[in-house]
Amino acid sequence: MSKKDELAKYIVHRPKEFNPEVILVYLDTIDRHFIKAEELYDEHKDQMQEMFDYVVSEKVLNNSTSIAQAKVQATNDERYKKVKAELRKTKALYLLKKIEAKNGHSYCDNLKQQSINQLAIDKLTRTN
Repeated sequence: MSKKDELAKYIVHRPKEFNPEVILVYLDTIDRHFIKAEELYDEHKDQMQEMFDYVVSEKVLNNSTSIAQAKVQATNDERYKKVKAELRKTKALYLLKKIEAKNGHSYCDNLKQQSINQLAIDKLTRTN
């Protein structure tokens, strides 16, 4: 199996059967990863805005240009482009962790339903 074909960790470590304690730990873990990714994404959004404001201010002071002209120059500044590229990476990570958390919760709900169905089948077959 190639590196690309490997299963994501959240799939590899998912519970195989309905056990509330195991499921709680699993969901807690994927939710924490999602929260950390969201915090990192928010932090990078703030950094991008701060960098943009800093570069605009610098351009206005150093080049004696208008704010509108400084904003245009700031969007082409390498420092701003670097922070913006980091934001895109953290957004991708955030979206991935969001999907993983959603899929993990859905999977565990499915396990619960399967367990309920199996209990009903067992009860029906014992009484007949």
